[in-house]
Amino acid sequence: MRIGVILNHFELHQVPHATPYAFALSRLRPDWTVDLLCSTEAEMAFATEIARRFPGQRTTARRLKVPTAFRLLDPVLRQITFARKGAVLQANIGLLASYDALIVPELTSLALRRSRRMAGVRMIFTGHGAGDCFDNPLGMFDERVDDFDLVLLQGRRILQTLHAEGRLRNTRYAVIGYPKYEAVPQEPLRLFDDDRPVVVYNPTQNPRGTSWHPVGAQVLDRLATRGDLNVIFAPHALLFKRGWTRGARLPSRFRDHPCLRIDLGSRASADMTYLRAADLYLGDQSSQVYEFINRPRPCVFLNPAKAEWHGNPCYRSWTFGPVIEDIADLDRSIDTALGDFPRWRPAQQAALDDDAIGPDAPFADAPASERGARAIAAFLERGTLEGDWT
Repeated sequence: MRIGVILNHFELHQVPHATPYAFALSRLRPDWTVDLLCSTEAEMAFATEIARRFPGQRTTARRLKVPTAFRLLDPVLRQITFARKGAVLQANIGLLASYDALIVPELTSLALRRSRRMAGVRMIFTGHGAGDCFDNPLGMFDERVDDFDLVLLQGRRILQTLHAEGRLRNTRYAVIGYPKYEAVPQEPLRLFDDDRPVVVYNPTQNPRGTSWHPVGAQVLDRLATRGDLNVIFAPHALLFKRGWTRGARLPSRFRDHPCLRIDLGSRASADMTYLRAADLYLGDQSSQVYEFINRPRPCVFLNPAKAEWHGNPCYRSWTFGPVIEDIADLDRSIDTALGDFPRWRPAQQAALDDDAIGPDAPFADAPASERGARAIAAFLERGTLEGDWT
């Protein structure tokens, strides 16, 4: 059996979501070929680093061909379109068609289905994040997810949301867990020399849900004037790196600001560095909040659009801390969240419990990477999944 894992992005945030399955699968089925198919050197380097956390893994990393025109023009094109991703798939169609199955963390790879050469190649979707639906059916909630042969879900919460919408009725799926926690360190991290609380402001890149455009600069202004906090500004990498479509620009007054640590999209934004270091999460609709509460801690959410979120399960993460509509309430909400966290801790723990694998599910005690590998192997060998994988 030949398995390929496609890593085809100019950023790194998808790498730790898909590679753990490859490493675990190569150990589970050592006679299978499991290749990491990387479109950039940075993806390959990150994947190689993660591989060290999986002793005995037997994958091979291979570079995908990138057409010269797209390699040269992508720094500009990526501001508008992901054309490079489609071009890479087309340029490597012969290689990709040689696999029995392809494991992918994003939806662009579904374009491969248009080629008759891909007939018979199974497509397995991992996603790359486990946030709420909000009012934006993106990522795991995109209807195109149903077009994959097998979908690996990060938790029962997402499955419940999809089932409520009548989704996945004709698609094989398994609730697996969150393999990213195995890909990168999870221990608390100290980035500052003092004991002041660390706040990470992490606005999403989604134009419909981001707080950056309406109030982001005001948020940084207010945080910068407080002398009792350490502040990290770590937005989703695409918010600023796709500035033409996302419209994000960092005002010059924040560059090299002595009271702000700014990271617009380095590796640290993808490997949970800032989430591990923070005492409080300040955000809007980013899925990273669920990575943050894996170790429950205070949160504050910005709702400048005044979304009607109360009682809406698609906004579940907003029950993890104060939600503010007026920026004038920011300081008070941060202080309240830090000083009265036991008020919100049960909501965070309940979300973690609801995402947990059922005790009677197959391989319930296995780490997510192994559990996912076993689901993939069972599906490819038998053409189905036996038992209740939730």
